[in-house]
Amino acid sequence: MHYNSKQLYTPALKPHEFNHHALIIDTETVGAGPFVEIIEIALCDVTGDVIYETLVQPIFNPLPPRAKHRRFDRGELTCAPDWPSVFPEVASLIDGKLLIAYNAAFDRRALAATCSRYRVRSDELGWRCAMQLAKRVIGTTKSLTLEGACQHFGLTGGNHRAAEDVRATHRLLKALTSTPV
Repeated sequence: MHYNSKQLYTPALKPHEFNHHALIIDTETVGAGPFVEIIEIALCDVTGDVIYETLVQPIFNPLPPRAKHRRFDRGELTCAPDWPSVFPEVASLIDGKLLIAYNAAFDRRALAATCSRYRVRSDELGWRCAMQLAKRVIGTTKSLTLEGACQHFGLTGGNHRAAEDVRATHRLLKALTSTPV
């Protein structure tokens, strides 16, 4: 296996893990299952600064037709770099970091599938799920959208674009880690 197989599940983030050893990640994708492909990725540090964001040219999956929930125009991705061009910088940023995503199971699988397709390895420390922490703090077993979890705390949610979603996740994590669990 060429991708990170150290962690097969994504546990809830523990508040003390939201520190300088962690990065918040969000991906936007096309395709499904093992054929999922990252078309946008953003990384945010624990201070809330987006330290990396880029579109990624899809190679194996066509973009779906325009619809209400599709946020990308084909023209936006025409000049975007491909994954082999993007990955070296992503890899250097995530190396040895704990990655936190709102729906970490999804983003972990998307990164693993994309890396596997190109036979590259990501060396992140592990993954944690902000949604699982939000469910625990809010007191629900029901899955929550990022927007719904943010609304619970009176925060602005994301917009299904990677950079804004990592900012929204950061705002949510600030609220969650200041709330006793």
